[in-house]
Amino acid sequence: MLDFGTRFGRHVQRRLRRERIVWLTTVASDADDSPLPRPVWFHWDGRTVLILSQKGKAKLRHISHNPRVALNFNTDGDGGDVAVIVGDAHILQHQPRVRVAAYLKKYRRGIEELGMTANGFKNSYEVPIQIIPRTLHGFID
Repeated sequence: MLDFGTRFGRHVQRRLRRERIVWLTTVASDADDSPLPRPVWFHWDGRTVLILSQKGKAKLRHISHNPRVALNFNTDGDGGDVAVIVGDAHILQHQPRVRVAAYLKKYRRGIEELGMTANGFKNSYEVPIQIIPRTLHGFID
């Protein structure tokens, strides 16, 4: 579990609660094992990160091959406020109902902007990925 007792840890915890986008980096399951970052929506419950994915996406294959992932936020305009979380990703068999409800509430407006309903989004992005953070790296100015 991450240490949120430090100034940096408290700052990252606030970002986990407030930010709307995090970059998920997985490792490709091909010959060169390339790291592949992608922006994703997420939900933080104070212990784990939940990401919803559509079926058949590359990130799911990558996680099945190598569950070690990294999450990072955008930096500030000067390249400061760096936060990288390394953890283990698990593809869940079922959507955790309470967590998904909180996720859908967080992204209600974004889902509407996609022209979708919450139910339609939940059915389209039906594969839950849970990330258990292990280490935290970075700095704040």
